[in-house]
Amino acid sequence: MRNPYEVLGVPKGAGEAEIKKAYRKLAKTYHPDTNKDAKAKDRFAEANAAYEILGEPEKRRQFDRGEIDADGKPRATGFEGFGGGRAGGFDFNNAARGRGGPAGGVGEDIFSHLF
Repeated sequence: MRNPYEVLGVPKGAGEAEIKKAYRKLAKTYHPDTNKDAKAKDRFAEANAAYEILGEPEKRRQFDRGEIDADGKPRATGFEGFGGGRAGGFDFNNAARGRGGPAGGVGEDIFSHLF
């Protein structure tokens, strides 16, 4: 889905009342019972999905912080690239250089730290 702010046509700093007004306008315009255009159903569903995120203050904060995506699904965290180094207390970069990490040295069972 597109960015919920773009879907509803509101700025990121919009208040709750402005978001609700924009959603209601789109819902009225694209509701399948009143608009028989083939694309109306998709636009209506997109507006509903956007309002599910922006209409709930906690979900909106999570979206703004990047914790959830435009579909409302949690974003994967902790995978900042293969060079990132740490996973479950085991420092891969230091272990690869033979220095170990806070969880121990190279010979320690890596799977015990991951799971």
